[in-house]
Amino acid sequence: MASRESILETLLELSSRPIGRSRSGLIEQMLRVALLLTDSDGAVVLLSSGRSGDRYVQLRGQETARHEPGLASTGDFTRLLMRAGHPARMQDLAQDGRFTERERCPDLDAGPALFVPLRMREQAPGYLAVFRRRGGPQYSAGALHASVMLATWAAVALENVRLSENVERLAVTDDLTQVYNYRFLKTALRREIKRAGRFRQDLALCMIDVDNLKSYNDRHGHLRGSHLLKEIAGLLAAQVRSFDLVAKYGGDEFTLILPQTEREGAIKVGDRVRAAVEGHAFPLAPAGQITVSVGVAVFPYDAADATGLIQASDRALYHAKQQGRNRVETVRDQAA
Repeated sequence: MASRESILETLLELSSRPIGRSRSGLIEQMLRVALLLTDSDGAVVLLSSGRSGDRYVQLRGQETARHEPGLASTGDFTRLLMRAGHPARMQDLAQDGRFTERERCPDLDAGPALFVPLRMREQAPGYLAVFRRRGGPQYSAGALHASVMLATWAAVALENVRLSENVERLAVTDDLTQVYNYRFLKTALRREIKRAGRFRQDLALCMIDVDNLKSYNDRHGHLRGSHLLKEIAGLLAAQVRSFDLVAKYGGDEFTLILPQTEREGAIKVGDRVRAAVEGHAFPLAPAGQITVSVGVAVFPYDAADATGLIQASDRALYHAKQQGRNRVETVRDQAA
């Protein structure tokens, strides 16, 4: 069993070490330390979310932890443990009838066990548990103390990861529509153009402008107009693939970055988006009143860099507006 001094040294080292960017990386780090501090054969972290939860399992001698997402609801003991908020020390888990299989350590015939709640602000509660093989020595008060200290450190670290992820998300997300913002658009477009050039693939960019938004705002106010833009952003996201990118470009303009997409494919996406908006029932707007115009440009044919591709798609969008709105145009169409 680790001494008080070694526990403090370990926690200080963890605190001074850069925290992993992901929640799973941090949990794996916590599990490895838990095994060492308590001289255990297995360690588990469970993070609950209503009736389900994510379980992370680390056994002595294994290099990586196993992640088991979306578990079914746990038993009464877990709910009582997290509600009470006090650690629990078990002499023989195998003979304790309060535990379900979900609350045991997978692939380990465990006897002695320690369960320590993880209490995190604005996050689902959970616990850290350590196990020794059946017949192994009981956990001492020192082991319980070490587990509580580690769980306290982990709860703070997990909260910091959550806050860091939120800050990163806010930095690249448009506040109103919750799609990517213009700053991220420029970075992502440069990256995708480099990738397309390296693998000799097409890359399409769609510039989308909301038709008649000014008249809608004049009649119903800018707050209603803001809600309308948020609805349109959701419609756009529903019409593209998981690896496509939707971003806000200006006041009432959006862009779609479509990797590995040739001109005809981009035109189909643009028309699918146009039809989805035209057919949507927006509040206080007659059917078909709110529409979008779409301009399409394709790398490497219409431009060789991000700035040029944005300008080309913007020219195509202007042409769509000039031709009557609620339509899709491309740079090629202008040349014709």
